[in-house]
Amino acid sequence: MSSFQLVPGVVVEPDRHQVFVMTPEGGVVGLDLASGEAVWRSPEAAKPITIVGDLLVAQAEQPGPANSMRLVSLDLGQGAPVAESLVELPPNVRPMIGQSANRAFTAQAAPVGPQATRANIAWEFVERPLRGVARGPIQQLPGEAPPVVSAGAPDGGPPPTFAAASAPAVAEPGGEATVLRGEVEIEPASGAVVPTLAPGLAVAPPGPVGLDAAAAAVPAEAPLRGIPQPQFLSADQRHVMSSLRVAGSDWDKYRWTIYRREDGQEVGSLRTFVRYAPFFVTDTGIVFLAPPHARRIGGELVEETLQLRAVDLGTGDSLWSQPVRDTTDREPRPP
Repeated sequence: MSSFQLVPGVVVEPDRHQVFVMTPEGGVVGLDLASGEAVWRSPEAAKPITIVGDLLVAQAEQPGPANSMRLVSLDLGQGAPVAESLVELPPNVRPMIGQSANRAFTAQAAPVGPQATRANIAWEFVERPLRGVARGPIQQLPGEAPPVVSAGAPDGGPPPTFAAASAPAVAEPGGEATVLRGEVEIEPASGAVVPTLAPGLAVAPPGPVGLDAAAAAVPAEAPLRGIPQPQFLSADQRHVMSSLRVAGSDWDKYRWTIYRREDGQEVGSLRTFVRYAPFFVTDTGIVFLAPPHARRIGGELVEETLQLRAVDLGTGDSLWSQPVRDTTDREPRPP
């Protein structure tokens, strides 16, 4: 079976019974799927992208120019660095590992070429203008006169006056996002870079990212018969999840029932607190990405970070967990 990506930053290699995860500390860890034990750790890379042969291709933190994407090839067995590729991007593109309030960079890859010895890297950079809260209707209580709101003009001139209590919100011009995409091929064993399209040209986007975007629903024309909707595909598309809201718990409100896609055979179920999370099934259970959350236990607020969890589908018992670097920008937006 070929490797696949659970979510950006988490790559699974079923044949080796391993998963490669970006860690909160900034490196990459290779885990045994059955035990969750670390096989190796590497500080040389930051974000796993794909597997080519016996090499893990990962994005690394930037050591040089702000528009250069650094890719490192790691040996799957020991995590040792094998080669490094430096991909020059357009001047205004920032190949960030994490997201900011107005910028996001994603890179996805797939093996290509004779004997699949190269990797095709498709990248996308999105930048949105930072804006404040759009001006909307001014609140006016019954019987009150419309309030007068004034603010000094930027050039020191007379302040504008707004006296319309029901002025509609107007979209600010120039608020559109800038999207740049491109492709490049690398040879992970040597680090050689082979451009395939000029940077900035429109190509097929790497695809949506994040927890919500990863919720791949079973195509409407091919659901499993006799199984309640909604149905969701596993990351490797071998299994289907039916997620139903159930009573009897203030926390684990959903029951996930997992079926083999090829024959509709049920393989197990578990209770959890989220309706959906990216998942796949192993020989020992289910592995899924649990979002960050907080819950009150015995009067104490317990906070959990983004993590990979493995659960036994027969008993519902937790097998292991691994924290995952959270690249989502969770800072509150400016007013």
